[in-house]
Amino acid sequence: MQRSNKTLLGKDRIERKIIQMAVILGLNCYKHDSAAALLIDGKLIGAVEEERFRRIKHYADYPEKAIDFLLEQADLKPGAIDHVAYYMIPGLVFRENLCYSRNYFFKPGGGLFLAGQLNAARKMRAIPRKMREHLGSDLNPEFCFIEHHIAHAAGAYYCSGFRTAAVLTMDGVGERDTGILGICTPEGIGVISRSRFPNSPGMFYSAVTRHLGFKPDNDEYKVMGLSSYGEPEFLDIFCRMIHNTDDGRILLDSNLLDIQRGVHFAQFSQEVLERIGPERKEDESLEKIHQNIACSAQRALEKTGLTLARFLRQCSREDRLVISGGAGLNCVMNGLIEREAGFSEIFPMPASHDAGTSLGAAVVVHMRRFPGIPLVPPGNMYLGPSSSEVEIKKTLSEARLTYRKPDNLSSAVAELIEQGRVVALYQGKMEFGPRALGNRSILADPRRAEMKGIVNDVVKHREGFRPFAPSCLEEYAGRYFEGCSQARYMIKTYNVFPEKRNKIPAVTHVDGTARVHTVSRKINPLYWEIIDAFRNLTGIPVLLNTSFNVRGEPVVCSPTDAVRCFYSTGIDVLAMPPFLLEK
Repeated sequence: MQRSNKTLLGKDRIERKIIQMAVILGLNCYKHDSAAALLIDGKLIGAVEEERFRRIKHYADYPEKAIDFLLEQADLKPGAIDHVAYYMIPGLVFRENLCYSRNYFFKPGGGLFLAGQLNAARKMRAIPRKMREHLGSDLNPEFCFIEHHIAHAAGAYYCSGFRTAAVLTMDGVGERDTGILGICTPEGIGVISRSRFPNSPGMFYSAVTRHLGFKPDNDEYKVMGLSSYGEPEFLDIFCRMIHNTDDGRILLDSNLLDIQRGVHFAQFSQEVLERIGPERKEDESLEKIHQNIACSAQRALEKTGLTLARFLRQCSREDRLVISGGAGLNCVMNGLIEREAGFSEIFPMPASHDAGTSLGAAVVVHMRRFPGIPLVPPGNMYLGPSSSEVEIKKTLSEARLTYRKPDNLSSAVAELIEQGRVVALYQGKMEFGPRALGNRSILADPRRAEMKGIVNDVVKHREGFRPFAPSCLEEYAGRYFEGCSQARYMIKTYNVFPEKRNKIPAVTHVDGTARVHTVSRKINPLYWEIIDAFRNLTGIPVLLNTSFNVRGEPVVCSPTDAVRCFYSTGIDVLAMPPFLLEK
């Protein structure tokens, strides 16, 4: 492959031929969830988080191993890269934070927050130097710095496959914005409104996470899971804390939540603490009041998101909506927006966290630099590394492990699950984003109510209140989940039909909902065959599915990672096609 605008001289001819190829590497790093993505001529070659290689969750530094993987995947030399697209504009980070610093620098923690922002911006500006240190001095791409929320929006738009769509983003903070409303078209992304720091839905939810004794910027999904156990006892004060303007912006009441201290130092006012009580310590038990806090905060976020979506539906006149930013991983809010915002179809970005901006930044550069080359939507999120049968067998042989090769692996796995065994499945390309979609998954029988506790306790080593997702054959989804025909990314919740709840209790949450993953035979044939074989045995076209990892670690990436996780947990069986290992 040759980079664009390279001149090729024929051996026996004087005439010059120009080969056009748009090679764009997208990056995000230096805040959290560093990742890389590669677009060539509008086609996505791959996208992967650095944490998967480093085995450090939310790894934030330069994504060296992710870049190496993508170049190897495409069989490209570093000199072939035409453009490097970065997910933030460091100069804007400097300018916005320095301009705003006079409002919070002298407050407790304000200087620390400012120093952190400026240090991250300093590292971002050094990306060209860092890349040349990594890839060599002959690297000479155009470096393009893309506005953070535009990158979020573009990634969601591209993966959706929609021709045009409204877009809603919400997170902690980019350069200064905390969310945008806009319209996506093949020509670009137009912004209707912007929410600005300190009016941050992400920081609001992180403050609640911290108050409940969980880790901010990591455990927000625990708040979402816990919320279903509570009542909205404190909804009034949380709705005063976060609300909307009439022109599509988010507002936080700084008299109730002071986030001038920064993400990890956000502090509820005395008025709020008198209502909801003191912070829970990590080792303290979860009481009813904590469940009610989680429920109230979740409802307040849902109300904010739904109000924004309804406003956007009215002013954009678009019939489809894409969602991104960290808050876009809140599947309960997404389900509410799908049901009640008035759009015919919504698409929450499966990698709504910052890792997805590596892809979005590359898409923005392609749209701006190569408008004549159409973008080709990826169609799925299986975008990471895979392992051949030879590589898997080598790993098993080096570890001197005993395995077998069933004549029909799908039937063998389904039979073991039907018998009550917990099975880990490692196959194909690794998923991009936080959701396991059948390639790096732990599977169990959804009919057994006790399976939720077993998988939480002896496999995942996590809190018992956290729910598991059902993977369902796409053809049967509408029979089990209300209003669900297709949900391929496990990022929206649906009500389980009342008559089906006792049939799949291990994947039905306490409130009667489920975070559904529908499985297409065309997209993931082996996983579809396993679920179908289970259906033939039991009459149930559903499996319990959770990510193949333990708490605190990233999803497994390599065969070695899979074997290590298998033998360090209560998983009973490991399937790595065509091999099967049993304890």
